[in-house]
Amino acid sequence: MILKTLHKTAWITAGTFFLLLTVIGLLLPIIPQLPFFLVSVLCFMRCSTRFNTWMHRQHWFQRLKARFPHRHR
Repeated sequence: MILKTLHKTAWITAGTFFLLLTVIGLLLPIIPQLPFFLVSVLCFMRCSTRFNTWMHRQHWFQRLKARFPHRHR
């Protein structure tokens, strides 16, 4: 239980950090904002099942998943 909470807290912290970098990238034109935004979305998808389910229901995300299928090794 504690490990799961720590895992979730780490993903939320990482998502918030990258979202903050996205906002800084919006204010400073030198820093790219899109890669930081995408990483923050992935972090939030890992920590929240509701957000993950919501993202999988979005049409643009379904098209993106169809374009880049997951490959198992």
